Amino acid sequence: MAGLAGSNVIYGAGMLECGMTVDYGQLLLDSDMLQMVLFLLRGEEVTEENLDLEEIHEIGPHGNYMMSKLTRKFMRAQSRPKFFDRMNMESWKKQGSPDAYQVALLKAKDLLANHKVEPLSASVADDVRRFIVEAEKELGVPSKNPDFDPTKGSLS
Repeated sequence: MAGLAGSNVIYGAGMLECGMTVDYGQLLLDSDMLQMVLFLLRGEEVTEENLDLEEIHEIGPHGNYMMSKLTRKFMRAQSRPKFFDRMNMESWKKQGSPDAYQVALLKAKDLLANHKVEPLSASVADDVRRFIVEAEKELGVPSKNPDFDPTKGSLS
């Protein structure tokens, strides 16, 4: 028995190393992080409108910029993560102190249970079928499913 348990550990580690497992909650978190990075890489265009030196001089170095017209106007342009919320501590505690992973995992479970995929259009389905046939010919692979219909969403 001990040898079998040990082999399960090795098998499990091998699955992780080969990328044969996936954590859907972590996948959604990773996607959220990548969206934030892409937002930052996009940069910010500096214009006379969004710089508004007049307002900066009016408020001064020790003023409250959080309540300025300019801040309120452009604050919605920040990144909008889905799972890393920006609640204050009091609101977060009132909602049960969920961590980002818990929220993402619940969303992943909901997507897996309830998401309905839009069917492919006939022209896209034809393109997919043509691509598969060409790839099979190019690779010299006999067609295992010549009647495959991409609009059905199943390979069997």
